[in-house]
Amino acid sequence: MLSWKENLTPISDEFGDIYFSPENGLEETKHVFIKGNDLITRWENLGPQSSFSILELGFGTGLNFLTTWKEYSKFQERFRLHYISIEKFPLSKEEISKAMSVFPELNEFKNEFLKSYQDLIPGMNYFRFQEGKIHLTLFLGDVKDALCEISGKVDAIYLDGFAPSKNPEMWEEFVFQNIRNVAKPGTTVSTFTVARMVRDSLTSAGFTLEKKPGFGRKREMLTGTFPDSFLETDKSVPKDKPWCKRSFGKTKIRTAAIIGAGIAGSSLANSLSKRGIEVVLLDPSGVANETSGIPGAISHPHLTKLPSPTSLFTLRAFRYALQFLSSFAQTNEFGISGLFHAITAEMSGERFQKSLENHLLSAEIVSRKSTDLAYNDKDRIDPRQEGVFFPRGFWTHPSSIAKRLAEQPGIQMILETVTNVQNDKTQWNLLLKESERTIHSDSVIFCNSYSMEELLTPILGRELFPIRKVRGQLIKLKETPVSSRFKNILCAEHYLTPSIDGEHILGSTFDEFDSDSEPRKKDTDQLFQFVRERYPDMKWNRDDIVSEQVGFRAQTPDRFPVIGPICDPLEFCKEYRGIGLPKNRGKTYSNVKTIPGLYVFGGLGSRGILSSFLGAEILASLILDEPVPIESSLLESLHPSRFLYRKIRSLD
Repeated sequence: MLSWKENLTPISDEFGDIYFSPENGLEETKHVFIKGNDLITRWENLGPQSSFSILELGFGTGLNFLTTWKEYSKFQERFRLHYISIEKFPLSKEEISKAMSVFPELNEFKNEFLKSYQDLIPGMNYFRFQEGKIHLTLFLGDVKDALCEISGKVDAIYLDGFAPSKNPEMWEEFVFQNIRNVAKPGTTVSTFTVARMVRDSLTSAGFTLEKKPGFGRKREMLTGTFPDSFLETDKSVPKDKPWCKRSFGKTKIRTAAIIGAGIAGSSLANSLSKRGIEVVLLDPSGVANETSGIPGAISHPHLTKLPSPTSLFTLRAFRYALQFLSSFAQTNEFGISGLFHAITAEMSGERFQKSLENHLLSAEIVSRKSTDLAYNDKDRIDPRQEGVFFPRGFWTHPSSIAKRLAEQPGIQMILETVTNVQNDKTQWNLLLKESERTIHSDSVIFCNSYSMEELLTPILGRELFPIRKVRGQLIKLKETPVSSRFKNILCAEHYLTPSIDGEHILGSTFDEFDSDSEPRKKDTDQLFQFVRERYPDMKWNRDDIVSEQVGFRAQTPDRFPVIGPICDPLEFCKEYRGIGLPKNRGKTYSNVKTIPGLYVFGGLGSRGILSSFLGAEILASLILDEPVPIESSLLESLHPSRFLYRKIRSLD
């Protein structure tokens, strides 16, 4: 809860402290954090296509972020800005707007930010602004949890929680030891307080400190620098999964060759080109003419009973996709229609209820719908169903979106087949089948769905991860007077879209053992049986079928994507064999380095459209040594080496 001074300075009732100086909060931010970290001078010396990362403890009203954004706007053609902030008690959109109303010079940035300040979830929430120049990762939760989940290094740190006397937990030595993990030689820190516990904690973490004149009534403030002499060890213990440890600054990537131009490859090409990377996109069939060429897809988070990598990742991917598509896609490519998921044999009412409770989600994301509520809302969802409602569930036309993603400046499309990929220790060489020419690149990323192992295995000497080809069939149906009433996506064992341009999409079947690329009558019968049993009032018949389409998903055994760098599997097995055995519990293991410039982005399964946009940002961040916009624990779950690790960890 907030209270307000007469000059609209907000006060936290929880901590009994102000959010910023009542004298002039904007000038305080400039003095303590912008000047305290010497940002303007440092930014003036940055080279083209570089990036700069800031970590903030205490997002509060967003004043520091918006002020930093305003100052950065003078340099936005020079470098990218990554801003990571942690907030345990997030303010509402209305509270932020009111608090910032006293700083009209920030209106442009405040308004742009508040458009996207919605669909918030516990943990990391990722935003992009200024055409991909500004990246904000807002962690909602406890600072102790958040700092352990940051994957990446930062250049500057804002320490701006409530005063140590009001909120001592945020200033404990344990917190600063974790800050050490995201610092690198030359990282700076600044804060408004010079309290003894803060100085001692920062010194213990390795920072060299200096007192400087404070702002307004504060006589002093504190700045510090992480020493250039700091050397990070590459030793780790088994519980830290050393194979997931990131290595920084080993190679500089300027060019990227992406094999596969589906929604994943096109999204990655877009993310890399926005970062100034020259991209070659290779696919003999063109952009999104395989699985991503389906006429429509539906998206919502996949909620498990307890928080799991699947539910946590799809929640993050869902909210970022909403923000990205709302500004990128055209009205005929994307629509927020709401999605009702009915109770099924697999998803019982109890499981839905437990899932909502355990994930701590607001009604803005999802809510339980009972029969009575559904009946009173009969023009929105089927009155005979019970389940959960995602008010911002959405549909897309993946192929159209993929094509526009790939048409951005800096992306070259080549309609050829890659037959061989080799590395000569200086660059990657890709041999093309049709023209028999060779493409050269600093990096190569495999986004070619279930075909990626054909080219990867010869490079690696053995299979690294299994990807299955899974068949699916959907049908398009004519709109009827009854079907036109339903404005939501209806989902159960299968899904049914609302009418889009006079047609509905009914999908999809799932078959791991059939590779027939032609539509099958039994699949159509299966879909018709579903729609007649679930929604009998629709009264569709076979004359209403507009078209039938078959596609093939690429799916991993754990139904979770593979996103990240590739390790040499022979070296990996040699180092980590038996790492999980009790006798090796105290043993240290080296961090097996990844193969420079080799990455994979695939196995997206039935959630390709949902996973692609955030997945592309994750991989682009890994390729360019930037902070990753999801938690480290989730990044581990996406790692391409996880299947090999599970196979060898208990081998003697």
